[in-house]
Parts: sequence; structure tokens; C-alpha cells
Amino acid sequence: MTEHNQKGKENNSASSSLEKIIGYIYTSFAYLLWGFLALYWNILDTVSSVEILIHRIFWGFLFLFFIMFFQPKKRSIFFSLLKDYRSNVKQLIYIFAATLSISANWLIYIWAVNFGHIMEASFGLYITPIVSMMIGVLVLKDKINKGACLSIILAFLGVLVITYDFGKIPWIAVSLAATSGVYGLAKKYIKLDTLVGMCLETMMATPFALLLFLFLQRTNNIYFGSTLPLTLLLIGAGILTALPLLWFTEGSKRLSLTTIGFFQYITPSITFLLGLFIFKNSITLTQWISFVFIWFSLALFSFSSSNSKTTKFMNRLYPHDNKDQKFY
Repeated sequence: MTEHNQKGKENNSASSSLEKIIGYIYTSFAYLLWGFLALYWNILDTVSSVEILIHRIFWGFLFLFFIMFFQPKKRSIFFSLLKDYRSNVKQLIYIFAATLSISANWLIYIWAVNFGHIMEASFGLYITPIVSMMIGVLVLKDKINKGACLSIILAFLGVLVITYDFGKIPWIAVSLAATSGVYGLAKKYIKLDTLVGMCLETMMATPFALLLFLFLQRTNNIYFGSTLPLTLLLIGAGILTALPLLWFTEGSKRLSLTTIGFFQYITPSITFLLGLFIFKNSITLTQWISFVFIWFSLALFSFSSSNSKTTKFMNRLYPHDNKDQKFY
């Protein structure tokens, strides 16, 4: 009997280790793809940021709906929510708020990449976790430890330094972080499966995307259909929008929030390196100092997140059963 129990424990341990490895793979792929998407948007630099956003929304919705359609339970939840919309008004308002914030986030990021502001975009991605924590403190009235408070102060100093260098507020960085923070806050109140929630978000944005498409078509500013390669790339924009979040969701089921916290710096680091070595963006000494402040802030934030109180706070801001985060 004891030997049987021992074998059972060994099997459970092996299964748990395999699940963690799968979680690492899914999460790594998600953040790597989010980082390298900057190259994809740059290939589409002849297309307006608004048209790229339109295709991210429309084709992303079709792709997500196609996947959901073959999952009866999720499909049933989706249509039940639409059918009983009167009793789900509050949830739909939160979903609409998430839709607005993430659409703005996508548009700003695409514009930043295609107009030579990738370093500022990277800065915005780096400060996103700190801004999300600030929103949690201000809106949810949560308590955080001294280390987390210090990380916020360091991040704020980093923003001040780069503001001094630019001679104005780095609105791209601040907007990216703010829209991501608002998206995370809205998702906290959405009690839905990830795939169902994403379908509803993109579905709500689709009518606006189609109206924008018609407007661009009337002004002859449409690239969709001009050439086959460009058309396929625009369709692919929607698929590449959805894929990393689906991977992230699978990874987050298998890993702790603290572990995932260390993966989240892959995306801004890739963006930073792409800006420096591929896009050849120049970076001044003052900007380097600003990034150093941010890196120290993030190191302190990651260390503080291992503290049980901070981990509880982050779990409240990003509930474990609804792990949607921003995607770029």
C-alpha cells in the first residue's frame, strides 16, 4: 500500500513538472511573439495605423469566434450572455470599457512603431506593471509594502527624467501604460472565460472597425486588396493579435503569478533591443539614465512581488481565474 502511494506521488510530481514545463513554453512563446510583433507592424509601415487596427479587430474576432464555435460550453456561454443582455448590463459595460482601452493601446503601439518612437513604446511597456499597481492602489484602495512604494517612486523619477529630456511629457509611454492599466482594471470585474471575453471585446469593436474601413475606402486610403501579400499580412494581423493571448492563458493556468511576473519583462526588453539595433533609434545619456531608474524600479517591484502581501494585492488586481493582460 505504501509502495502504491509512493508511486502515486511520483506520478503526480512528474505530471506537475511536465505541466510547469508546458506552462513555461506557452508563456515564453506569448511574450516573445508580443515582443517581435514590432517587426510585423514595421513591415506594414505603408499602411495607416488605423487600417492595421481595423484588421486586428475584425480578423481577430473571426479567428477567436472560429475557435470558440467548436467548444460547445464556451459557445453556449457566449450566446447566453448576448441573449440575456438586460440582466448582464454591468458585465457588458465592463467589457466595453476593456474594448475601448485595449483598442487605444493597440493603435498607440502600432503608431509608435511605424513612426520611429519604438524606444518610447518600450519605456511605456516597462512602466506598465508599475502603473497597473498604482491604479490598484488608487482605485481598489489596496495596501502595498515599502518596497513596492519605492518602486513606484523610482518609476516616477524615470518618467520625470525622460520628460526633462523630451521637453514634454512622454505621452506615448504614459498612454500605453495607462490604457494597459485601465484594461487590467476592467478585466478584474469581468467574470468570464478568457476566450468568451475576448470574443465579446472584439465583437463590440467590430462595428466601429467596419465603419472606419468604409470611411477609409471612401477617401481612397485603403491598402487591403491592393496586393495579395499585403492583404494576407493584414489578415494575419488579427490572428497574431489573438494567438499570444491564447498561449498566455494556457501558460498562466500552469504557473504562479510571481513566476509569470518575471516573464512580462521579455516583451519590453525585445522592443528596446529592436529599437536600438534594428530600427537604429538613437538614445541619449539622459534616456539611458531614465531606463536605469525603470530597471531598478522593476527589479525592486519583482522582489517585492515575492512578498505575500504584494502577491495577494496583484492577485486581486489580476484574478487568477481571469488572467488576461495587455497584448500588443
